[in-house]
Amino acid sequence: MLSNDQKLETYRVLGLTAMFSGGSEYKIAWAMYLLESGIETENLAVLATLLKPVNEFEAEDYFNRVLSELRITRPTSLTAIEGYAKVLTKEIIEGILTPEKGVAKIYEAIIHLDYPGSLGEFTALEDEWYCECINGWSLEQRAEEIVKASKDAYGILQYPSLSEA
Repeated sequence: MLSNDQKLETYRVLGLTAMFSGGSEYKIAWAMYLLESGIETENLAVLATLLKPVNEFEAEDYFNRVLSELRITRPTSLTAIEGYAKVLTKEIIEGILTPEKGVAKIYEAIIHLDYPGSLGEFTALEDEWYCECINGWSLEQRAEEIVKASKDAYGILQYPSLSEA
């Protein structure tokens, strides 16, 4: 069973791999994180120790093997990206991620989600010029608005189910 932190990292890697083809660097970093946090399987160890240049097909194969070993059902791409966006909003709220960096990453996820209306506010918040020149906000006010929008979105977004396969 994964801890809450391990689940958050799993949501992150599932979202990132859904957004970016290949994604071996995310898969390997996730595997290393899980190993360092006490999860041990043979395939996890192999995935964590793949060396550059990484064969994307090999990384994907081991990633799928690890998901199977951990009894994690891989969610659809859209569900995985939504879970990743929820992780980002949580990190903004908790101060782990700065509002400016967080909103840029959320906007990137929004593009892959085809601009859902429920996250539309982040499209304007991502544009620093718009917030400053059109809304007349200071950088601090923009940051406060990003945190507020993150709190609202956190309640709407869903993590994907990591249920057993």
